[in-house]
Amino acid sequence: MIRYICFTVICMFSLSAYSLDFQKENLEHKIVAGFNLGATTPTSIPREVRKIGAWWPQFTPQLGYHIIYNTNNKWALGSGILLDYKGMGVRDKVKYLYTEVKLEADGNYLSGYFSGKNETTVKMAYVTIPLFVRYKINEKWNIRAGGYASYAYSTSFKGKVWDGYMRAPDPTGSEILIENKGDATFYFGDEIRTFDFGVLAGCDMKINHRFSLSGSFNCGLTPVFSNSFKAVPFKMNNIYVSLGMSYNL
Repeated sequence: MIRYICFTVICMFSLSAYSLDFQKENLEHKIVAGFNLGATTPTSIPREVRKIGAWWPQFTPQLGYHIIYNTNNKWALGSGILLDYKGMGVRDKVKYLYTEVKLEADGNYLSGYFSGKNETTVKMAYVTIPLFVRYKINEKWNIRAGGYASYAYSTSFKGKVWDGYMRAPDPTGSEILIENKGDATFYFGDEIRTFDFGVLAGCDMKINHRFSLSGSFNCGLTPVFSNSFKAVPFKMNNIYVSLGMSYNL
């Protein structure tokens, strides 16, 4: 973590030095901070998921630096670098969900179709570079849109299943009971893609000449698991809203 924080600080100073080549009056430098709220989720609820019982956020801060070049009094181009944490927890009821679990009693792995209760916790840490166009509506409001590229340096996707049964190797196979919470677990964090690419759209409300409130919708276009990974049978994307504030340097 210390390495990545140092890397971010170095990049912030490098961008600041590079920006001296532009006209100073056309540049904005911002420290941004906030939180990500959302989910790593399919774009629609799969048929295997019969009921969502609970959802809860993780501690998912966002901290970084934005540099913005004003091309005129309305339009601007922006980029920067962010330490970007994303994650959530969900508890649901599934039926014939294909997956792979580890049986804690003997340490063996079992693949098949599970019906019962499932709990999943996702935590991911990214270094993110956004690129966006900003439009100034008036002296108080700005809107922006663009894309981002993220590199994942820490990933966790884990959970447990219980109060149900597994059928293997297909939905008509023999039934294996999984009754107690903690009897069968899974961990797929190592299977998450290293890179995430997506789009963003947001707005900023100016409080004074230093501080602004900001909000941004970020939608990953790259599924977090590769197509070759079969233990999660549907595509999942990062869909999060970032809420926070910025400070003009």
